[in-house]
Amino acid sequence: MGIVERRERLRIQVRSDIVKTAKEIAREDGWTAVSIRKIAEVIEYSPPILYEYFESKDKLLEAIRMEGFDILQAEFLKIKTHFSNPQKQLAEVAQRIWVFAIENPEVFQVMFNLEGAYCDSKNVYGKAMSIKGNPVWEMIASLRPRSGEMVTKTYYEWWCLTYGFISITMTTQPRYAFPQAEPVYMEGVRRFIRSIM
Repeated sequence: MGIVERRERLRIQVRSDIVKTAKEIAREDGWTAVSIRKIAEVIEYSPPILYEYFESKDKLLEAIRMEGFDILQAEFLKIKTHFSNPQKQLAEVAQRIWVFAIENPEVFQVMFNLEGAYCDSKNVYGKAMSIKGNPVWEMIASLRPRSGEMVTKTYYEWWCLTYGFISITMTTQPRYAFPQAEPVYMEGVRRFIRSIM
């Protein structure tokens, strides 16, 4: 392996360590405890080195937000391939969003500016909500084969129902109450799916 490849591998590793450490600090102490200086202290790098990777905490949070939506998008594509029934697909998508939020609360917080994880950038939302090649939009379109405008409106309502329900649950309920909230969430999802057929 040449010097260039080794440097690139090191660069990828350091970037990954920064993101991982930020999430670990947030999981332990909340997002307000996360700073470039704190991350540098934990991974034993100087803050200026971290600024070479992320020029600000906002840029770091934007990268984590993108990572969260990318992970979910990959899951949605798998679901679309695995199940042929669009009703089942949407129910599985909703379930996957719930599981992701419960297993990765610190990432979900960044995705939706919850619990002190405020990220000013809105760029990722545009990409995540884009209808072009979007598997969830396509699932809804197969249930509601009307004009694209109606499908897009229903897709927006889907976002509000799924991500909104989970965001409200995460910010208003203690963690031990989440198992009781999940059946309420899934029943709302099933009603929504029935309503668009």
